[in-house]
Amino acid sequence: MVNKGPRIIEVDQRSDGQRLDNFLLRELKALHQSVPKSLIYRIIRKGEVRVNKKRANAHTRLQLHDQIRVPP
Repeated sequence: MVNKGPRIIEVDQRSDGQRLDNFLLRELKALHQSVPKSLIYRIIRKGEVRVNKKRANAHTRLQLHDQIRVPP
C-alpha cells in the first residue's frame, strides 16, 4: 500500500544546523533513486514544504527536533 499523504520527518542530531534544501536532497535521495534539485526548490518555493507548520525557504537552518512536512 502506498502512502499518499504528506510525510513528517523529524530533524535528528546529524542534521542539526543543516540547510533545508540540503536536508531534503539527502532525505529524498534515500527514499527514491534520483530527485532533481529543481523539484526540491520548486516545492519549497511553492510552500509545500513546511518547517514546524510554517513556510520556509531553502536557506532555512534546521534545528534539532524540527518537524519537516514533505508532500507526497
